[in-house]
Amino acid sequence: MKNLTNFVLIATLVLVNLSVSKADTKQEIEKANKKGQIVFLVVTEKGNAQTQEALKLAQNAQKLYPESEVFELDRGNLSNTELIKKYRLTSVPIPLILVIASNGCVAGGAPSYNAKVEQLIMMVPSPREEEVLKAIYDGNTAFVVFSKKSDSKNKKQLDACQSACKNMDNKASTINVDIDDQKEKSFITKFNVDMKGTFPITYVVNAQGQVASMFTGIVESKSLVEAAKKKVSSGCCPPGSGKTCEPTKK
Repeated sequence: MKNLTNFVLIATLVLVNLSVSKADTKQEIEKANKKGQIVFLVVTEKGNAQTQEALKLAQNAQKLYPESEVFELDRGNLSNTELIKKYRLTSVPIPLILVIASNGCVAGGAPSYNAKVEQLIMMVPSPREEEVLKAIYDGNTAFVVFSKKSDSKNKKQLDACQSACKNMDNKASTINVDIDDQKEKSFITKFNVDMKGTFPITYVVNAQGQVASMFTGIVESKSLVEAAKKKVSSGCCPPGSGKTCEPTKK
């Protein structure tokens, strides 16, 4: 299978509202998420010389994406132990800027010395992309169906995916992406969807975040389950990386 990819995910966090106590970082992230906002989280430590530069970078990203908040996470503060463990930040290079989706899942991230504002914006997930991130975060497979809303064949394929979910003891989710939805434009680009191809197009993203297979047209639930369970080699294709996902067509 050519260019088998990891759909997901760099564990990342992003950044600081300077009026907020660092000890309240977890609560502030949750509060922002409840409002439907993504979070740029800057992970750093006291005395790090690059902290202000990293914060400025995150704040510039916030200007381009107003539905967001910027918070700082002090890795040396014991009150942040839960978040450090959750996002596996014990030994990551700092300052690190993470993009946290509105559902609390990490969508991407990069060390501040290697990050650009445009790169951070590209990491911001679309609504359907957030659903895929959540499925993987929960250890589930995601059947991602790209289709035209008006296509009569769409329901048949979605039914097949739902059947596959049941056959996997509901350890899978079906995510339907309307290719005409402008909010999903970046997500569609990440999968390198052939807009002139045969729809629906179904990607099987396994519980490890790997794009295991891609099918065009209607495919039986049995084939979907087999694709979800097979072992695949991994490649890196995180959201915001600028790379595309191109598994072998079925």
